[in-house]
Amino acid sequence: MVAEVLPDLDNALQDCAFGVISLILMTLSMTDYEEGIDRARELQALADRLYFQFYELLEDSDWPLEISNFEAYRLLLGRERNSCSGSKLKVFIYNTSREFSNHRLRTGVGMMGAASQIHAYLESGSCLTDDPDLADLFFVPAYHGVQYNDFLEVKTHEPDVEKRFPYLARHRGMDHFFVVSANLPSWETLHPLRHVMQLTVESYQVNDNVPRWYSPWKDVMIPGYIDRWRIKSMRSYNKPTSERGFLLVFHGNHPGTHKLYVTHKAKVRTAILDAFTGIPDCSVGAHVPDFFDRMGRSHFCLVPRGSSAWTIHLYESFFFGCVPVILSDFLEVPFQRAVDWPALSIKWPEDRVGPELLEHLRAIPLERIAEMKRRLEEAACYFDFHRGWGVRKPEDPVGWMSWSPDAVALGEDCDYLSHGDASSADSCRGSCDKDPHGCNLVNFLQPGSPQSPSGEDEKVASCVLRLCRDPAQPALTGGAAGWQVWSKVSDEALGCSPYAAIFEELEARRLHRPVSHGPLWN
Repeated sequence: MVAEVLPDLDNALQDCAFGVISLILMTLSMTDYEEGIDRARELQALADRLYFQFYELLEDSDWPLEISNFEAYRLLLGRERNSCSGSKLKVFIYNTSREFSNHRLRTGVGMMGAASQIHAYLESGSCLTDDPDLADLFFVPAYHGVQYNDFLEVKTHEPDVEKRFPYLARHRGMDHFFVVSANLPSWETLHPLRHVMQLTVESYQVNDNVPRWYSPWKDVMIPGYIDRWRIKSMRSYNKPTSERGFLLVFHGNHPGTHKLYVTHKAKVRTAILDAFTGIPDCSVGAHVPDFFDRMGRSHFCLVPRGSSAWTIHLYESFFFGCVPVILSDFLEVPFQRAVDWPALSIKWPEDRVGPELLEHLRAIPLERIAEMKRRLEEAACYFDFHRGWGVRKPEDPVGWMSWSPDAVALGEDCDYLSHGDASSADSCRGSCDKDPHGCNLVNFLQPGSPQSPSGEDEKVASCVLRLCRDPAQPALTGGAAGWQVWSKVSDEALGCSPYAAIFEELEARRLHRPVSHGPLWN
């Protein structure tokens, strides 16, 4: 359909501009799949330019287009830079593995999207190097699904594997890493890469009766990916502690609804239903249409193992503000250097699910539950893959950060407040500092900048004050020639992201890596 619209774009825009923009954005993943990522970048840039051009007409159009819902595409396509969370490590990305990293927009969504997200982040980072002699680490991108399976099960076992990955043998792979978005490889499959670091959501699983586990000495546990729109929705259901009527909640698949949970012996899910069904302040069972509402109104979220040790329910609990009760004996939680897990969660043995657990949860004072919830929400930024982008430049004013040029923040995640002093960027930021409504971001167009939203060149200046829910991750629209975006971001906020925690773990692994002269010498 996009192919039909684009040749007659002017007439299509006259008929329904926001319909055209929506069509481009909603089919962007298909464009990437069928025509490649460069074509997807072209169309995403076009959608940005059109949205900026027609934005002022959106409110009166009643068209249901929210640009912030597509911000994840913008990041996946490399529209924003990042500082690799301030890490001094240099990372080399293999181009020889391109055949394992196609369809980024399709593989980069949903709970198994981490591999695509991390690849996009590294590609856009200041730590990237194309000189293998300068590299501290080597990244092998392989996206979840068929590409990941082909990489592990076929290509790494071929005789010419050293030609494909020429630096693998240098330190026996100990300076290489790849991402496991799901399904740990067996030791037989992993043999050529047995010393390579895995950034993995899985800590333990059994497939085909073969146990697989991660190594805490070399591998890094990471969270599953949660879509930006889903995080926004979950947070909208997050109730204060005083307004939560459920003690505990669990709704999801179990051996009675899905044979996968029978195969993998997820008996703890059956135990939850047997123990808590029918208790008035306990909501347990299969999927329900008001799942988000129940999660946001419960003090504790039960997080049982699923077909493997991990489940995305654990990371969702951070955005629902629902204290997780982890019921997965072999689950290793991620980022234990950065996150104080005992202060914000409970880990309980699978075989003791029943009256003892219920009694334990009822005995926890409401004040402690509120404190655990507060800590949970403070740590949520470590599980949001949309955090950690942007670069604070040395010349940026203290407490402020500039984003990519020629862009503006127009999404509903950043509410319009008023206009400020547009005589200079300093004056504009000063207007934000003085704003009584909590301004934390400005869109600024400096005096003398050419601006032509109506098609006529004119010299204008503008300072727009906005209040963002999270100024460390504003949804931006490109194609805004001459505009600048500045947001108030503390160093603490800038350092709270999954990428910051990942780099902290990678630096620790590199520091303590065993010395190796390689496989052979003479």
